[in-house]
Amino acid sequence: MCGIAGIHSLKHESIPDLGPKLDVMNQILRHRGPDGDANWSNPSETMGLIHRRLAIIDLTPSGAQPMTDGLGNWIVFNGEIYNYIEVRQELGPDQFTTNSDTEVILASFRKWGTDCVNHLRGMFAFVIWNETDRSLFCARDRFGIKPFYYLIRDGTFYFASEVKALLPFVDQIETDLDGFKDYLTFQFCLAGKTLFKGVRELLPAHVLTIREGELHTHKYWEV
Repeated sequence: MCGIAGIHSLKHESIPDLGPKLDVMNQILRHRGPDGDANWSNPSETMGLIHRRLAIIDLTPSGAQPMTDGLGNWIVFNGEIYNYIEVRQELGPDQFTTNSDTEVILASFRKWGTDCVNHLRGMFAFVIWNETDRSLFCARDRFGIKPFYYLIRDGTFYFASEVKALLPFVDQIETDLDGFKDYLTFQFCLAGKTLFKGVRELLPAHVLTIREGELHTHKYWEV
């Protein structure tokens, strides 16, 4: 179990107090990753990422995140890619510098773009920021084994592995009554709702993209 979180300005404006905000999210998620943690933000401070690491594949520091491919892509990833060795062979093993499945996701994104999720088998929630075209790509595994929650407030997009890492950024913590009705009826919330007003869940087998401030979700797989 790892923890991921981040903040992105939909207006591509510098985010006030970005560093302290990332620190808060990092500390709230500290129980998810005892083996390491790091924050990263781009020079314009319009994007920030945090990762709490539980080392399973590539136990050396070379698998640490946020990870970059040196070509403008940065990733934070929670989960495990079961077929990463096969994908690594398909992409060409000579291009890799670590043994981590995280680097395989980055390489897959470079080759296949947002279609990379159709080449990956596993349980995952990951976010890739492309500094070159200032786009954000978020993905969740087919059955929603790994969690992904997000919040939009005052033109800023927040995401995290747990809802409580988003709550410091809401104006007031309130119950989403529709989500609560769903929970009482089905024991879970429907259509991406949660028990917290304003907080959404990225549904299983869905991707979320943000480009030029526009947010779109897309279902990439179904049984």
